[in-house]
Amino acid sequence: MRILGLTGFAIAVVISGCASKGLMSGDPPGATATFPVQADVQAAHRRAGEFVRVCHEQRRHAYGVTYQSHQSLGEKGAPNEVRVYKQTEPAKILEIIRAQSDGPATSQVTVLVLGDAPWDEAEVQAAQASIQSATPVCRPLEN
Repeated sequence: MRILGLTGFAIAVVISGCASKGLMSGDPPGATATFPVQADVQAAHRRAGEFVRVCHEQRRHAYGVTYQSHQSLGEKGAPNEVRVYKQTEPAKILEIIRAQSDGPATSQVTVLVLGDAPWDEAEVQAAQASIQSATPVCRPLEN
């Protein structure tokens, strides 16, 4: 009986080591888009953060899922980033929004999503509309 318990524990440890890291695993994203924004890189980054806050963090989701984000400012020419993940799975990145300067008053934003609903092409379109218009446009919730 003790051997069975140890075997089960060993299997659990091995499986947990293979947990998906989402967009950080090196696999290509399910959907992606790069688009211009008529705002400087800081404003584009704030718009991305506002979209994530309104449409993911503060919104009620099915089954009580809670999303969180991590924002980072790029150093030495690296893009500013917003990463979205489930509160219960912080290592699995579901969406990445990157803002890069493209001039004094313009920027390029790239949105990458994992690929499965709700992290699909409709999410990319909602993020693009939100960031370009500076008004969060959330996609409809899935049942």
